[in-house]
Amino acid sequence: MASISNHPKSGFPRRVRRGSVILFVLGVVLLTSFLLTRLIDRAGTELLAESKAANRTTLRDQAYGALEVTLAVIADVSAADGGLHAPQQGWDHPLEYANYEPAAGFDVSVAFQDETGKLSLPTVNEAVLQHYLETIGASVSEAERLTDALLVWTKKDYLAGSSDADPRNYENSPLPYKPPMRALRSFEELRAVAVVRELFFDKDGNWTELGRHFRSDASLYDFSNVNVNSANSSVLVGLGVDANQADSFSRETAAAGKDPAGNRYYRSVAEAAGALGTATAQTGLGADVQCLRIQVTVKQGGRIFTIDAVVQPGGGGAQGAAADPNADPADPNAPPPTPVDPRALTRKSIDYPFRILELREIDGSAQ
Repeated sequence: MASISNHPKSGFPRRVRRGSVILFVLGVVLLTSFLLTRLIDRAGTELLAESKAANRTTLRDQAYGALEVTLAVIADVSAADGGLHAPQQGWDHPLEYANYEPAAGFDVSVAFQDETGKLSLPTVNEAVLQHYLETIGASVSEAERLTDALLVWTKKDYLAGSSDADPRNYENSPLPYKPPMRALRSFEELRAVAVVRELFFDKDGNWTELGRHFRSDASLYDFSNVNVNSANSSVLVGLGVDANQADSFSRETAAAGKDPAGNRYYRSVAEAAGALGTATAQTGLGADVQCLRIQVTVKQGGRIFTIDAVVQPGGGGAQGAAADPNADPADPNAPPPTPVDPRALTRKSIDYPFRILELREIDGSAQ
């Protein structure tokens, strides 16, 4: 009887052991699946990152290649025509001019903007700046206040003409600061300038119409004359050109490509005056491109890479001297520039025909 009653208990431990083994195997399978999934995700992310980096490098190489071709074309046309005046000289489509073909699958385009067609903020004088501001819609009092505030901010020895632009006002701000008394480095810096902040931005911090007009007509770069081939009417009027003559300039330059004798542009102010009846001795006018913005855009599928370069014709060869960028040229005690040693040049040295003032790379996706 005892052996019969103990029979059911004899199989119970074996069933428990089988269940434990199954649970263990399932746990191992689950853990393995989890680790494999993580491994695949990580490997996919790394492959995607490497692919994106490789793609960016290819786009970047194509963009710089097209930029060099563009600069070579501009230099070639400038040398052949005795100067750089306007894209109508033949450098408006530089890649076609050079018979440049991008690699298969890439689309390359080049755009230009002549900074010399704007007012140079580092060199503009008080009278021109005030007259220009009145031209674009500021009242006489607003133009006076804006001019005063801008010159206090950007000029070292300028004395404020009104209490609004007094440099001591900045010391009373919640976070005190001082005007830098140097040229603007960006248009966003105008948000910190008294009076300018009031008239160029609305209560939400957006640019007003007056501010947008100023930003489109002003340049942060230093050059001596405004190029009549690319200046619009408001800039010309600001320089003292009669409003009707300024409109004639704008119409002529807009219709340059329709001239039956060829693309019209002016090689000198005197030539422009002969065509448009403008005073030849107009101060601040020229007919040369002194500062040119070049945008090279490369597309491949949904990827876009852009180079935004600002160049100045006339490179830095061996002749001349290297100046301290932080030195004040008006300081009589400033040390003289350091001469460039011609012996530093080698047979591989290149007298580059342009000076690069700014170079930005913009990497993004197609919109």
